[in-house]
Amino acid sequence: NNFEYDPEFKRWWETQRQRKLNIEKTCQKYGSVLRYKINKANLMYDPNHKLLFCRNAKVGTTTWLQHFLQLSSSNTNFKSSKSLHYRVPLLFPFSKEDPAAKILAETTVSFSMVRHPFERLVSAYQDKLVDNSAPIYAKLKTSLVNTYGNISFPNFVKGVLSQGKKNCRHLSHCRINLHWLPFISRCAYCSVPYAVISKAETFEEDKRFIGMMAGIQFEDIQEHKSSGGGTDELARKYFEQLDRQTVDELYEFYKVDFEMFGYSPEVYQTYAN
Repeated sequence: NNFEYDPEFKRWWETQRQRKLNIEKTCQKYGSVLRYKINKANLMYDPNHKLLFCRNAKVGTTTWLQHFLQLSSSNTNFKSSKSLHYRVPLLFPFSKEDPAAKILAETTVSFSMVRHPFERLVSAYQDKLVDNSAPIYAKLKTSLVNTYGNISFPNFVKGVLSQGKKNCRHLSHCRINLHWLPFISRCAYCSVPYAVISKAETFEEDKRFIGMMAGIQFEDIQEHKSSGGGTDELARKYFEQLDRQTVDELYEFYKVDFEMFGYSPEVYQTYAN
């Protein structure tokens, strides 16, 4: 494991240490409400490369699934992102014979990936409601139109908040759409000690060192892009349509994610009118 002496790796590992300390601090602050047994279906385990991955929707998942596909013995090339998301996790199941998630996380290159919660929300809206014609989202569009009149971003946010109030009384028990489900509600960060917390902002570097730890060199992959320009521009455009109170309510809903992963809502609060 010569990489441990690599100054680049050491610097990166120090950042990782800080990220994990921050998670620990947040877990202590909120106590037992954030501790729960992870749903094993959210984990992918590759025993050959000792990789354990908890996936959050709309956070580089498509790219990671393609990497896992390359590691598998399957030579299928899935045409659609939908079949990729459905089929690849089935190639890396977490089976009953495997040790508990906590133990496995401590003995493998275990990782999960996050991004700014508001940036992700914008990306999910753009991807699922603006660019998407899949029947599953037609239902959501119809319900937004019936309840609020149209599928504008402010109405989408109202929908997310009302869904959250109804089906998310406890973050450990949150039944809302995966693409805007809080990170804490999917990957049980207070119960599963991941070795690495990757962030969208440091994705390339994180991926390189995760590969190094697992003895793999991940191949380059074409990124999945939504329409409408970069997420920064989009975020500004959409958050300018919200009032400050709504942004504050959204922040409250995702507060644990913000605190746990060191993000700030400030710039988004200034966009709001």
